[in-house]
Amino acid sequence: MGLPNGPRLPIGSTERRPDPPMPLDLLTRLDPLRRVQCPYCFERFAAFELHVKCDSPACETDFGRQVEDPILTRTYFGSGADSMIRSPWWADPRRDARRGLRRHLDWMVLPGRLDCPACGNATDCRLCPRCHQRLPDAAISGRPGHITIFGPQSVGKTTYMTVVLHELDQRFGPERGLLLEPIDEEVRRRYSQEYRDVTYGSAMQGIGVGQWGEVSRQAHMPTPPLEVNRRVLQPLVYRVKRRGASGAEPLLSFSDLAGEDWEMNFSVLRREAGHLIRKARGLLLLIDPLRIPQVARDSRVRLTPKEAIAPPAEYREDLSKLAAFFDRTPVKVPLAICLNKLDRWGPLMAPGTALHEVATSVPGELGREDSDRLIHEEVRAAMRRWDQLSFLEHLEIDFPRHRFFACSALGDAAQEEEDSPQPLPTPLLVDRPLLWLLKQQQLIR
Repeated sequence: MGLPNGPRLPIGSTERRPDPPMPLDLLTRLDPLRRVQCPYCFERFAAFELHVKCDSPACETDFGRQVEDPILTRTYFGSGADSMIRSPWWADPRRDARRGLRRHLDWMVLPGRLDCPACGNATDCRLCPRCHQRLPDAAISGRPGHITIFGPQSVGKTTYMTVVLHELDQRFGPERGLLLEPIDEEVRRRYSQEYRDVTYGSAMQGIGVGQWGEVSRQAHMPTPPLEVNRRVLQPLVYRVKRRGASGAEPLLSFSDLAGEDWEMNFSVLRREAGHLIRKARGLLLLIDPLRIPQVARDSRVRLTPKEAIAPPAEYREDLSKLAAFFDRTPVKVPLAICLNKLDRWGPLMAPGTALHEVATSVPGELGREDSDRLIHEEVRAAMRRWDQLSFLEHLEIDFPRHRFFACSALGDAAQEEEDSPQPLPTPLLVDRPLLWLLKQQQLIR
């Protein structure tokens, strides 16, 4: 598997080349002092600081023509990497001596194309100067948004992100005149192979047909920790298309942090991935109520073998960890707290409540704004009954801009045995936290 937007694989690789970048229009080039925020590393810089690299097939497949890339090496392997990634020729246009005095005037107008000294082809493929991810025109001219999904292990973060992006693409996005378009082919491929094909199945992976014709798939494996795979540092980036909207399309990045890092390698997570939380414009904390003792001990709840041996969660401690990412409190970033697996614990709620009705039947009018407020109050009351008073008080003081939600990413498709074939998801209310965070970022009305 190749690295996203990074060096190409050797000759003979079958990996598809990314879509060619669109050349910057003249109006964009005439504003070189404009601040740009990379949708991958979230660093901010002036547009005239952008680097340029060659994207010709000759340079991308000929290792002999490539040069060392310490910036990309640091992005993928950290600052202490032993080996150095090589990639096609790249340069900071301001330091390309071939351009003569022109290189000192980039703060007045951005260069159009540069010639690659290795192959001679002109290129306008632009890179973030901080992480060397390829930035299409939409990333340079668009307004970035960012949502980070986090929480302890086995709460269902990866499954939730997979399902909510699928629902946004197929159902509630089109209903609201809203579409997400992958920023490039690499993001499309990553979501398809690493997320959608696992949850929804494909012709090659994770899908089967039972004797009665039912479709099934396999559960996601746990997200690997940072020390094993730094891919978690590469968000899935999308263009936000809205019906009737004009101007530059805003961008939205999704990050999914490994629960193992959150619970057991927090210092590593904070050092290597802290920017994914500090610079987020929306935070989504997933909570598994089945790890709250008062819920787990209820005789009406049937725990899976894995859930039965899981230690009680410390959600009050999770809030303290979250606050540690920020220099000051109260934190202004909107925080959605979503209690997942509603199909499992919702029937414990009192009959007649919205949570009980959603968990036990098909909801009627729960797509309205007033239903969000109702569920917020019911979840907060449930957390109070479950002796989570310290959690609630800490939330009010340090994260006043918050809202509670409840959902089920799998719905009644969830199975007690995680390694057994799983029916396709029938999600409940997965869109509500995301839509609220999009509204808080003013990406939708």
